[in-house]
Amino acid sequence: MNIPSVDSEQLLNIGYDACAASCGNFMVLDHTILDIESRYQGLKVMPLAKAFDVYPHIREKLFFGIVDKDKNEYTRMSYNSEPVGYYIRVEEGVKIEEPLQAAFLFGEQGSTQLIHNIIELCDGAEINIVNGCTTATHHSQGTHVGITETYLGKNSSLGFTMLHNWGNTVEVFPVGAILVGENARYISNYVAMTAVKKIVSYPVAHVKQGGSARFFSIIFAKKGSYFDSGAKALLEGAGANGEIIGRVVSDGGTVISRQMLSGNEPGTVGHMECSGLLLNENGVIHSIPELRGAHPDINLSHEAAVGKISTEELSYLMTRGLTEEQARSLIIRGFLDIKIEGLPAKVQALVDEVIERSIAGSI
Repeated sequence: MNIPSVDSEQLLNIGYDACAASCGNFMVLDHTILDIESRYQGLKVMPLAKAFDVYPHIREKLFFGIVDKDKNEYTRMSYNSEPVGYYIRVEEGVKIEEPLQAAFLFGEQGSTQLIHNIIELCDGAEINIVNGCTTATHHSQGTHVGITETYLGKNSSLGFTMLHNWGNTVEVFPVGAILVGENARYISNYVAMTAVKKIVSYPVAHVKQGGSARFFSIIFAKKGSYFDSGAKALLEGAGANGEIIGRVVSDGGTVISRQMLSGNEPGTVGHMECSGLLLNENGVIHSIPELRGAHPDINLSHEAAVGKISTEELSYLMTRGLTEEQARSLIIRGFLDIKIEGLPAKVQALVDEVIERSIAGSI
């Protein structure tokens, strides 16, 4: 697709590749839908406003069903506005291998972009969604609000990859909530490798019996960037499990990493860890891990560490013929390398490629 104000490199940096195989597409510029398509039987992709008419239960039960409309000023604003965003539905038992690509582009100077998405997987359904956000021009400034409510039926599986590529004049407020049904599986991957004025994000997963929610995040905070991000997993059913893994590099930016696991039923298991790497004296990494146990038959754990690039590792690599810049780049690549069990090879390759391009342009 040819969009004059957005070059193909920007779209590739958020995982939107018109040449790649996918099961569907959805693209928005400001508040206008530019592209929408489903190429798989049993997959519905449509504007949320239209979905209200096709599926009455969406407005009645799913729209602000697990996100409180009074959570903050932005959710109240969104609730009272015409919804702009997608409704994705995968029918019962339908398993889709190729990912769905979605892109949200911000370009109107000084405006507030309000997006509301709803994802519904019926029992036994499977899909992977690559959701990317970026500015349509390098000088765009304003506020982006993205609300995503996700409902997973029994034995369903969703891989949700979010790639952010903003500018240093944009403030971003994603609001996410996930209802993980019985024996369902949810995997979230969040990658932010470019400068941004401010991002505040704290998705919450409600995990029912036998279900699992896993959050992985990779953040490279450049000078002047501010991140307040993390995830919460509420293990509300027997045998539910959760995992929250964060890798943070600060090159002068500030990152507050919030992670919370709550075990409320017997047999629940959860683990979280945040590892931070400070590249200079101007950055800040603040890790806030929380564990809450409300039943004796649970197992929750956490790890957190913040430090600098090892002088010994740097010296060793330089003795092997690398320049200091090459050695630092290699160490950072290794630090950010998270191989996610259960993530399709195509999506993992996309995440690796985005990280590689970003590091190459930063070090």
